[in-house]
Amino acid sequence: MSESDKPIKVVDRRLFTADGEVREEAQAELEAPDPVPEPVAAAAAEPASAEAVPATSPGFLRLLDMLAQTAALYMEGFPDPATGRRQVDLAGARQIVDSLMALREKTHGRLSFEETDALEGLLGELQLAFTRLAAAAKPKSPMPPPVTRRG
Repeated sequence: MSESDKPIKVVDRRLFTADGEVREEAQAELEAPDPVPEPVAAAAAEPASAEAVPATSPGFLRLLDMLAQTAALYMEGFPDPATGRRQVDLAGARQIVDSLMALREKTHGRLSFEETDALEGLLGELQLAFTRLAAAAKPKSPMPPPVTRRG
């Protein structure tokens, strides 16, 4: 049997008849409760508060501590073996600060309160220390001589 030989069956799926009455089939569908899939029903039985507040991860806090220590070493400077003088690495400190900013952006809304507080506090302190070091490292431009008025 070819496709053109198949009979066409038309089913009226409208809710109302031509008179404005609700069709019997539509009424039965409206009165029947919607079946709830099992995974959704199981998730609804669990308290939502456990899912809304993520648990604090000690590993994440250790990562922040490790990055803070590395940034502190960069900002305090490493002793040069030949001269013994400390060399501050502002580029390395900036990379750590930029990494923490990217970490904050990528984890926004998915950290516990303690993790967010630790990340924000660490980032604020490092940015302030970096800004002070960078400003002190810049050579100051010479001031022009004062203008004398002749009168």
